[in-house]
Amino acid sequence: MKKNPPLFLLFVLCSYTAVAQNQFNCSSHNIYQQMLETDPVFKKNQEVLEFETQALEKTSLLSKPANATYIIPVVFHIIYTTAYGNISDAQIIDQIAILNKEFKRLQADTALTPAAFKTFAAPFDVEFRLATIDPNGKCTNGINRIYSPLSNCSLYEDDIKQLSYWPNNKYLNIWLTQSMHYSGQSGCAGGGYATFPGGPATLDGINIRGDLIGSIGTSATNSGWGNFLGRYLIHELGHWFNLRHIWGDAVCGNDQVADTPPAQNSNSGCPNFPRNPFNTCGSNGNGEMFTDYMDYTNGSCLNMFTAGQVTRMTAAITSTVSGRNNLWSNANLNATGTSNPYSYPVACASQPAVLQVPDIIACEGDSVKFTDNSYGGQVSSRVWDFGGQPSSSLSDSVVKVLYAAPGVYSFSLTNNYQSSSKTKAFNNKVYILPTAPDPNFFVPFVESFELPSDYDKWTVINHDGDSRGWFLDTLTAYTGTNCISVNNYSGSAPMIDEIISPVYDLTAVENPTLTFRLNFTLRASGNTDQLQIFISGNCGKTWTSAYLKAAPSVLNTSTALQTANFIPSMGSDNDWRLEKVNLNPAIAKGLLRFKFVFTSGGGNNLYLDDINIDGDNTTGLTKITDMGDIVLYPNPAGNILHLSSMRSSQEPEEIEVHDLVGQKVKVDAIAETGQGASINVSELTAGVYFVHFKLNGKQLTRKFVKLGNDD
Repeated sequence: MKKNPPLFLLFVLCSYTAVAQNQFNCSSHNIYQQMLETDPVFKKNQEVLEFETQALEKTSLLSKPANATYIIPVVFHIIYTTAYGNISDAQIIDQIAILNKEFKRLQADTALTPAAFKTFAAPFDVEFRLATIDPNGKCTNGINRIYSPLSNCSLYEDDIKQLSYWPNNKYLNIWLTQSMHYSGQSGCAGGGYATFPGGPATLDGINIRGDLIGSIGTSATNSGWGNFLGRYLIHELGHWFNLRHIWGDAVCGNDQVADTPPAQNSNSGCPNFPRNPFNTCGSNGNGEMFTDYMDYTNGSCLNMFTAGQVTRMTAAITSTVSGRNNLWSNANLNATGTSNPYSYPVACASQPAVLQVPDIIACEGDSVKFTDNSYGGQVSSRVWDFGGQPSSSLSDSVVKVLYAAPGVYSFSLTNNYQSSSKTKAFNNKVYILPTAPDPNFFVPFVESFELPSDYDKWTVINHDGDSRGWFLDTLTAYTGTNCISVNNYSGSAPMIDEIISPVYDLTAVENPTLTFRLNFTLRASGNTDQLQIFISGNCGKTWTSAYLKAAPSVLNTSTALQTANFIPSMGSDNDWRLEKVNLNPAIAKGLLRFKFVFTSGGGNNLYLDDINIDGDNTTGLTKITDMGDIVLYPNPAGNILHLSSMRSSQEPEEIEVHDLVGQKVKVDAIAETGQGASINVSELTAGVYFVHFKLNGKQLTRKFVKLGNDD
């Protein structure tokens, strides 16, 4: 029901919770207020569109040729991580068919519209067509598929739009996710939301869960949410066409439409007619229009727009605000491949895609299987390029490639069909791990990342392909000057970043332990970041969880919020917490590697240092903790190498210095200087060395770099 017209909402965030009544849950007002306060362009656009809408309501003039339909070119961006989220083309096409039938009010269940409402119901002469030409003029089926963890409950609901966007004045962008989180709310109960006209172009469109699309596939089997028959998207398109909820987002609120009866609040389930007759808002005996698409009732109950709502939608699609009027222009229909005569699908070469996703991790000597998982067209021939690696074929849909040496590898796939060809390069996609342990990596072992060459022996997996991830950090450390960290402050959530250790030989170790120094701070009290550690004894073929801590309670090393880009102080026990993991002896044995997995949840940066592996050694070597934390400095060193932080009551009796190949190059006793214990290394040539400390017949090893005499 229409009252005095205010400005309108930019975003409407709607979610059906998994309860019997399928109630929505909207977060519109806060975002609306924020946009009005921060974006003067949006505020002005809303004012202009409302003026145009009122003018159209008074004149009832349509801004389109007689007997023509508003044709809207559409692109679906499917953001997924699993087969469930990567819904089929058929499910998309089914949704398009539902839109084109129901906006024109041609569906069979209009017979269920109560007689009292039928006189108000009206068709909207709009047709949605999947684009067949992309923004670059290339052939397309209007469906893009993008692998990204942002599909799963992204911390900020608009983050997925950066992954794939087509110009909003040429295409209606619809982004599909597997689950959805709304900013300022807890949990992942979001279902979908739309942008009203007038906001930023790159955000314009609709976000919605893929299992709410259409009436087949994952939508039909989505028992937790119920089958909404493709009408969830109709509801969101109503917002995109500038419609409000029928209760005006307030008790007895104003939806700016004259022919919708006043509603006290949203309705759920599928009520009997009449619903709330003679309510406190002033409805008559027919009650509230619970069958309107802009209510919150079940999909089986929604089946109409009113003539007044059609007028508002017409104003939105004919206005220059947000460029919606350009969508159905003849020039744009030709440019997007949606003009008459429209034929779908067109003869395109398919978009190259492969299984496995997102990255392939194997070991030296393994044969890796690649499966052509291309989409959006057809293939008459294909060409694989594995950079010269031996493969079973270069043209079959399934091929095997032998990787004989460790490293990071790229490959490409080209699909040909008729006169079109599409090639995609998969850069740094294949990670081949070494199977043998480094001879210098034995237990007890300390990794403080002082040597870049040691860090290079770790394998960084950046599944998202973004600019952030694990890296060697030279700005802070607990020991020395280096550590490893994740630039989480500037990243999106829930991005996943992994780093895999070299191989360690724990054959002679009982009761193994893993210790490390950690720093992580919160940016907001609701951050959900988490760190996991996995171990593998079969070169990464399978992983077993050994450690899990999550924000906002146990992962963070401080209760204080750090809203700026935080860097912990060097060597500070207040900033760097010691973490100890007692490894399961039944699993942590033999040749072992570790994987640190960080999942962002909106918090600050993560820092790790001093990753130590220890245990009761069956050959008689002691634990690191029994001899104290011996630190060598400066490292790199000149002529004198100092020792510090020795908690043991006894100093090491003797030291041996070995070079990289294990040859003994120096045997010496610990010297006392004014600065404490030290080792004279002036006679050594420049290079990397290992220092073995002996105490009571037991041994501890540290590494250092010797500078040249001129350095």
